[in-house]
Amino acid sequence: MPDQTTKRGRPRNQDLTRHILAQTLAALADHGFHGMSTQMIATRTGSSKQALYRRWRTKEALALDALRYGFRQVPPIYPGMSSFQNDLLDATDGILTALHHTPLGNAWLSLLAEPSLKDELVLIEGEQRTHFRQIFVYWNATANMETSIDQLLGFVLFTSLIRQRKPAQHEITNIIQSITHSS
Repeated sequence: MPDQTTKRGRPRNQDLTRHILAQTLAALADHGFHGMSTQMIATRTGSSKQALYRRWRTKEALALDALRYGFRQVPPIYPGMSSFQNDLLDATDGILTALHHTPLGNAWLSLLAEPSLKDELVLIEGEQRTHFRQIFVYWNATANMETSIDQLLGFVLFTSLIRQRKPAQHEITNIIQSITHSS
């Protein structure tokens, strides 16, 4: 009797998967959700639409995975290596770098305009909040944690995505100082 846990078919090429996700992120940033097509991604990656649909059931699923991939490229912050304030600064700098120096910011903005993706985008934003929660928990500063994260991430995301400018270092530092002094 065959082993029931063995997957059928050819194993997935992880390098190709990463290449597809990176190209999807770039296409979303350049062309928006409606301007990007699976044919465009297949052509950019030397693949086929069928290969894409074997990995992702829909264009929406591909776009959301690409966004998650973009956020996974942000270097993790391990709380406790410095201070509460520096941990928050490092985590914020990582997100700001990704939003402003990679296709991530424009890709995320293009997906925010798609109402059918709202629930999934809320989950992705929640994944980013988790990194900040870990810092607050480590430094035992959980009393106003959610409000503080709203204050910091809200400013970063609004300024980066809506105003289309990178917040100045002193702006971020002022917010983080107000958070750390009140915690």
